[in-house]
Amino acid sequence: MIRNPLRQLLRAVGERDPLLLAHHPSCEYYDHHTFELYGQQVCMGCFVVYPVGFVSLLALTLGGLLAPGAALYALPTAALHAAGVALLCPLLLAKATPGRRSSRVRIVGKALLAVGLAVVALPFLLRPAARLETAALFVGFLLPYVGYKAATATADCAGCPEADEFPNCTGMSFDGNYVYPEDDDGAEP
Repeated sequence: MIRNPLRQLLRAVGERDPLLLAHHPSCEYYDHHTFELYGQQVCMGCFVVYPVGFVSLLALTLGGLLAPGAALYALPTAALHAAGVALLCPLLLAKATPGRRSSRVRIVGKALLAVGLAVVALPFLLRPAARLETAALFVGFLLPYVGYKAATATADCAGCPEADEFPNCTGMSFDGNYVYPEDDDGAEP
């Protein structure tokens, strides 16, 4: 029998400290920030954006090194940046519109964000003359986005009877007895 090392790792970590996998409150107000993977709740952002971004950047870089004459790599740097920014737009638009989206829509948005960031970053690796402008664009997006995420980190607590007690609420219990709500596939309420 072939064992899946990712499944084993997630189960081992999840049994010891689930907060390491899903570092969001384990309550109904934050259930759209996690999804189930191999029986463990995991952070949707961490478990989608980082792997998809890394694999995308690796694949794009290898493609540029192995097939530098391909049409994608002949595009001007500005066109690559524009394509990357276009891939970021669905997630940014979703964040700007009210209401909750399904888990699948959120996962796709985060995956597109990761691919978009990889496309934006690509000239940094393959075009030394474009490194400064690429780094400026990349950081110019990330700083406001991370700032927005920090400023709205507890926005989902609105309506929670324990909102004034955050982070000492039951959703942030550190006793190892986490109970995550069932994933309803994020149907909008």
